[in-house]
Amino acid sequence: MKQLLGKFAAVALGVSIAVSSSSYAQERLPEIGTAGASVMTIERERIYGDMYMRQLRAMAPLVNDPVLDEYLRDLGSRMVREADGVRFPFNFFWVNQSEINAFAFFGGYVGVHTGLISEARTESELAAVLAHEVAHVSQRHIVRNMERMSNASPTTMAAMLGAVILAVINPQLGMAALTGTMGVSQQMQINYTRQFEQEADRVGLSILARSGFDPMGSPDFFGRLTEKYRYMSRPPEILLTHPYSENRLADMRARAESMPTPVVRDPTSFLLAKYRIEARYIKSLSEVELRRQIDDAESPLIKKAAQYALAIVLLDNRRAEEAETVLAPLLKAEPLNTFYIDVQTDVLLAQSRNDEALALLENAYIRQPNEQTITINFANAAVESKKYELAIALLRDYLQKNEKHVLALDLLGTAYRLNGNISAMHETQAELAALHGAFDQAIDHLHKAHKQSGLELERRRLQARIEQLMSQKQLLQSLNS
Repeated sequence: MKQLLGKFAAVALGVSIAVSSSSYAQERLPEIGTAGASVMTIERERIYGDMYMRQLRAMAPLVNDPVLDEYLRDLGSRMVREADGVRFPFNFFWVNQSEINAFAFFGGYVGVHTGLISEARTESELAAVLAHEVAHVSQRHIVRNMERMSNASPTTMAAMLGAVILAVINPQLGMAALTGTMGVSQQMQINYTRQFEQEADRVGLSILARSGFDPMGSPDFFGRLTEKYRYMSRPPEILLTHPYSENRLADMRARAESMPTPVVRDPTSFLLAKYRIEARYIKSLSEVELRRQIDDAESPLIKKAAQYALAIVLLDNRRAEEAETVLAPLLKAEPLNTFYIDVQTDVLLAQSRNDEALALLENAYIRQPNEQTITINFANAAVESKKYELAIALLRDYLQKNEKHVLALDLLGTAYRLNGNISAMHETQAELAALHGAFDQAIDHLHKAHKQSGLELERRRLQARIEQLMSQKQLLQSLNS
């Protein structure tokens, strides 16, 4: 399956963990009403988040992997369902960065570095970080911090907004920009206050427990990291933005221990996602190491995850037949597992067994229509098999509800091009370019589609879309001015 990657350097907007003595039963998210509305409305925050996400797509090596995206979306959604004060849809995405970190910004966008899941030992540890980020977003901590600076001039506020997202992408540049626009004393106010850190900590830990995860995931994860990097001159970014004192960790642990311990869900998906990332993206697992883990595995789950990762390593090294042999018992035991279906599809396509791949995916699609992993793999197999109309139908249907899916748009543009529909290809490429903030390129594609179209109604529709993109371009320029 085609992977879309780009350049990157990103780190988190800082969050720290503190503890409240309130009882677990009372700890729902605090009511904040329209907090921050004097600086930025909910709708404006959503628009800013969308625009900054477009810039991030162009600058960061985001992981466009349907299997991993589906896993992260499911995990994050569990947190969001238990959060009060959610005012817009959340979007969770992976950044292919071995640094241990996660970050959140305007409009419910939460980025997770691949290095974070690699470091996490349990799903509860990974979920603990997500819950904390969800708390920061749902409580509008960035915007509420800006409200404290409501005396700033419009020009300074615009510059500050640009510096905030720059700090997500590159903290050194972001802090330099803040210093230049508002002075050192005001610069410090962009950092989360102790009040916000305590609020996010208390709220995040409650979200974690209500979502069915072990609340000890928070103190276990951060406590282990703090001890591991205690004497390092340069600890991981997550510790720089999440500083922990011994008292803070002790308080957090005490609070977590007072909460009910849930029945932890099957860790299979977590382990498969973790091993997939380590094998394909971080590349920290070699064939030798994986074979050793398979032989010495202390549990069937670890053995299963290591076998899965070994199949990926063999496939990525163009040893498809060997990969199929390793994967076969896993797929036989769990034929509906999308982690396995994804790799088996690539194994079959690598051996030019396209008909078998299409049959596998057709059966899977009948059972789970429009499921992300199955749909994208099915469309990709259709393109590889020159069944362009099938691919176009699958992707158009999927994009009806997932219009910003980068991989689906890229694949649809390819299908249109190979099928000879040049106008539709340019229109699809325009939407893809717009998602990366490349509005001039997007508008150029739409002008080309406009020239290709012979229908007056179609040309009017394209012209209307050009005008929409021109407005979005102006908005993006205003955010960064």
